[in-house]
Amino acid sequence: MDEASSSNIRINDPNFQNIISDILAEDCSDVSDDVHDNMCIDSDHNSESEQNVSESDESETDSNTDNGDDIRPSKFLYGKNKFKWSVEEFASKNTRTARHNIITKLPGLRGPIKQFGDTARPSEIWNISFTENIINEILVWTNIKIDSFRHKYKNHMQSFLKNVDEVELRSLFGLLFYSAVFKSNHENANTLFATDGTGREIFRLVMSKKRFLFLISCLRFDNSDTRTERKEHDPLAPISEIFNEFIENCKLNYSLSSCVTVDEMLVSFRGRCKFKMYIPNKPAKYGLKIMCLTDSRSHYLFNAYIYAGQNTDGLTLDHTERKFSKPTQSVLRLSKPIQGTNRNVTADNWFSSIELVELLKKKKLTYVGTLKKNKREIPQAFLPKKKSTVGFTQYGFTKDLTLLSYVPKPNKAVLVISSMHNQKGFDNDVQKPEIISYYNSTKGGVDALDEKCSIYSTGRRTRRWPLAIFYRLLDVSSVNSYVLYNSFKNNETMTRADYLKSLAFELVSPELERRFENTCISREIRSGIRRVLGKSKNLKDTPVYEDKLESRKTCRICPPKKKRKTIYQCKLCGDPICLECSRKICSNCFRN
Repeated sequence: MDEASSSNIRINDPNFQNIISDILAEDCSDVSDDVHDNMCIDSDHNSESEQNVSESDESETDSNTDNGDDIRPSKFLYGKNKFKWSVEEFASKNTRTARHNIITKLPGLRGPIKQFGDTARPSEIWNISFTENIINEILVWTNIKIDSFRHKYKNHMQSFLKNVDEVELRSLFGLLFYSAVFKSNHENANTLFATDGTGREIFRLVMSKKRFLFLISCLRFDNSDTRTERKEHDPLAPISEIFNEFIENCKLNYSLSSCVTVDEMLVSFRGRCKFKMYIPNKPAKYGLKIMCLTDSRSHYLFNAYIYAGQNTDGLTLDHTERKFSKPTQSVLRLSKPIQGTNRNVTADNWFSSIELVELLKKKKLTYVGTLKKNKREIPQAFLPKKKSTVGFTQYGFTKDLTLLSYVPKPNKAVLVISSMHNQKGFDNDVQKPEIISYYNSTKGGVDALDEKCSIYSTGRRTRRWPLAIFYRLLDVSSVNSYVLYNSFKNNETMTRADYLKSLAFELVSPELERRFENTCISREIRSGIRRVLGKSKNLKDTPVYEDKLESRKTCRICPPKKKRKTIYQCKLCGDPICLECSRKICSNCFRN
């Protein structure tokens, strides 16, 4: 409440106690959350949209009635801070679409990705998000970590201790995508690489189990020598450079639809991290919070930042914008790339405030979201009441805002604020007011993205929070690239599972080709690679080799310990073969 209104409070006022309580509650709202001893921050983000009836609301209503206040219908309603609402619409129902609801940039592809024309392969689209710069950055710091680990082994020349290159790193990401498709991201590596028929053959064909685990343990995303110094002003130093570049790539290649969603995403993590969050209404409960802005329809992640503790919501804002509340700072920071585009922002009641709606209006953005009943701009008549009938709807209008109170259940009310709608409306399909219907259809953009990342997740168990964030970046990249893939006109229609399989195969194929040409790889592995790559030879088109070699060579099938020499060779592949390892067939069977 402002100073002018608080100075007029009288002790003999029957609402004196309630007014003082509201003032104290408002003053305490700016106090930051306390951090518990176990370095876990409790989140106050409660997105419950239905507001219950409270005793204070009922007592205030009853006192107004008992005191004989004039309860005749009025053209205006007032909030506790004297905020004025009209019960009549300002806009005519016959007017054209409002200017603030018209967008000029159509949704779809834009930027570097348009170079592919009307069709593109999954790996080409994925490379737009995980660019060569990101891959090279990971390569540099990962190889430095490998060098430091190599000296801890007695035999420095073991094959799994060698440095990684771009082809092998991409194949590692491909295996992680395969684990997401198979839903085996939490499966033990021993079972993934098992040779008794229960494992996944593709893992053994791409790399050994030791190499797989070694590369994951060595993945690094920044310079560890300067990390301590950078952490003084950037708590996210171990992952921030990769994360920020990935988000910038997401902004470059896609144009959003007319509505976006702002909400939080919780990345499951129970290791040690000073900004680990506890959110009881999330499935994981403990984890790292990422604030996201996504497309409400396609669920494409367009902008995001990692919450790293107090005063990190307004890091990219100017001095004036940092004076606003933390939820307002969060929306302003996420919506900066789309300001001035006349798009709509949908968010829940943790973000919503009259202050935020008016700020976005100045930046040519509209807003639709639920409100908490403790907002002082809400008139008493809009709050939930015990005697309200189900389906009761009440509107309040200003020149730019619309306030709606709707009763979905007994003793409950949903409060919605909108700067997009300026008229009353009812959706006959869902039998709810139009504002409620629009909010319900656009509020789930971030939750749907989180669900997609959870269904096909690359995240493996780890105690390193930067690696947990990186796994989520891989998940988001698969969702975003699938949205981009479906935006191409001539691309083949496929499910997301099939798309992930195609993406994973294209990432591991170069490594499979290289291993197939390596004669030091075991015959069993090379035979499996031949089958996966479709390199099985057609007998009719295969040239027939001579029966005998010019000089004796070691049989390719016999165990190396036997050192068995032979002058015969296979007529199909030309490999040296002894008579014990060969079988005779007639010429008709060979040619047919």
